[in-house]
Amino acid sequence: MTRAKRKLRPGLVIAFVLFAGATGFAVGPYFLLDPSLGRVDLDPAFPMHFPLLLVHIFASFLALAVGWLQFLPALRRSRPGLHRLVGRLYLICIAVGGGTAIVVGAYTDSFIRQMAFLVLVALWFYTTGRGYAAIRRKQHAAHGLWMLRSYAVTLVAATARIVTPFCIAIYAATHGGLPPGGVRSVVSLMLDFNIWLALLINLLAVEWVIAKRLLR
Repeated sequence: MTRAKRKLRPGLVIAFVLFAGATGFAVGPYFLLDPSLGRVDLDPAFPMHFPLLLVHIFASFLALAVGWLQFLPALRRSRPGLHRLVGRLYLICIAVGGGTAIVVGAYTDSFIRQMAFLVLVALWFYTTGRGYAAIRRKQHAAHGLWMLRSYAVTLVAATARIVTPFCIAIYAATHGGLPPGGVRSVVSLMLDFNIWLALLINLLAVEWVIAKRLLR
């Protein structure tokens, strides 16, 4: 039991850092429900754009907030009912967050970002669906691995915001400073590929974790 907790601690620290990053940089401004404070350009011809964006953001935020609880060994052993409740809440959040992401992504002004939304939603549904199907068949080990992959996809938005400052620093170092538009202009460039970079990082990281677990 002590050994399991010790192995889990680094993962929890990383999840907490990503969670804090997502809270501060992505979700925070939307708690005030003011469209002018958001970081997404809204389509004035689509009145439901902002409400659906809020649903997507808060559902994804809740999935990120509760998802890590699924991986606590003590919770699975001592409170299996609570573990199942957390899992069901996580599934609902992904269904709502993924469904609204398809609509919100369709109104994104960049084709590259539209494709990123679609790929993320597809991976979100696929990994979570495989995890759900595994537990329905009582395949607990496979369930755990697929839910790890699902949560890695959930954390992509947080990772994208954490890697952005590093990307800006690399851009400034390789271009002799920032362009005339400053940080804002660089961020606009980063938005087309930071999600792809975050997805690659998360998928590589989770497969590394899974490989270590399988080797043990």
